[in-house]
Amino acid sequence: MRLLKLDLKDIGPFNEGHLDFTNEDGHYSPVTIITGENGTGKTIILDAIRSLLMGNIMTRDIYKNHKTSTISCEMIVGGNLIKESIQIYLKGDKFKQAESITVKNDSLGFKFSTDNIGGDKWIANYWTSKTKNDNFSINSLISVKPKEYLKDALSGIQSNVEVTALICYFDYLKTSDNLKEKQEGEFLFNILKEIIKLSLNGGEFLYVERKTLTPIVSQLGNEVAINQLSSGNLYLIQRLISLLGQMYSVYILNPEIELVDLCKTPGLLLIDEAENHLHPKWQKTFLNSILEIFPNLQIIATTHSPFIVSSVKNAKVFVCKSMIDHSIIVDETAQYSNKPIEEVLLSDVFNTERFNQEITELLEQREKAIVAKDYDKKTKIEEKLKSINPTYFSYFDIEKMMQELVEK
Repeated sequence: MRLLKLDLKDIGPFNEGHLDFTNEDGHYSPVTIITGENGTGKTIILDAIRSLLMGNIMTRDIYKNHKTSTISCEMIVGGNLIKESIQIYLKGDKFKQAESITVKNDSLGFKFSTDNIGGDKWIANYWTSKTKNDNFSINSLISVKPKEYLKDALSGIQSNVEVTALICYFDYLKTSDNLKEKQEGEFLFNILKEIIKLSLNGGEFLYVERKTLTPIVSQLGNEVAINQLSSGNLYLIQRLISLLGQMYSVYILNPEIELVDLCKTPGLLLIDEAENHLHPKWQKTFLNSILEIFPNLQIIATTHSPFIVSSVKNAKVFVCKSMIDHSIIVDETAQYSNKPIEEVLLSDVFNTERFNQEITELLEQREKAIVAKDYDKKTKIEEKLKSINPTYFSYFDIEKMMQELVEK
């Protein structure tokens, strides 16, 4: 599955909105980042995509005008170009669908509401910043149900129990007397180890404690049960393992897929508030880590983080901007893609000063003093800045020495 273009009309704060997810060569961009201030409609764009794919009206009302609201897109599914549209109209007190992609049993929306009978070779998933607080414990081994791999995949619900069940099942497979199952288990177990390594600082997946069916990892030299990890670590582990489970299901349903190509399964991954739960160090590597394990995903992520925006080479970047009574979507890839974090931080979207308010104001006063040629005031301001941070502002003394040498 590849999303190529998305058009919105009277959706959320947008009168109109257009997102082209392709590069100049016409191919889809592996990563699209949507940023902007709070309330400008970033998450609503993801909700619109989910509504379109599932073919139903979501619990959250994102429709601005129920006579004209429309979501439409171009996508590639199974090698075929598909154009889908949902238009909403008002009937009584309820919102109904004028056009739905769930009408036919072979339609796209139908795949997200019932068992998948096989044939599809793609996945779709949605990550929110919310984490489910259910227990990690399981009482017995639970086998994978491949036909259900798309059910609730766009709900944003990631179950802890499902994570434990997948880990224990893959561990079980690698001890099978059946050679094919054993090979599958060993392959999947190695992917689990890679996921843990990417998700933990100095961490490693060790084993499954068979008596209690508890996955055990090593973190900073200590053996730790998976449920004892921090929320940030669990966020990554939980969701990456969920993707692995989906791809394993596709592999089971399509016997022609080679085991070595399992992690190359194509798909669409929607991520809301990608920076949540993550230290800036992890924000800078987060999206690349996903693509390192699952290289054929198309990722569309919303974020407030300049570290996320600057983290991926050649990413498409859209900015949602407030225009008082509505928002607009602007393609600012040229301005933000492949730029260093310093430039992104100081851009109009983030407008983040390098210093605190006091130092920023003093620097502004210094600039004004220079323009006015008030050098006494300039010197006093510089002395005050050096008293606040003598190490950083010692360059004032170097500037002074250089000027004196020029004058001589």
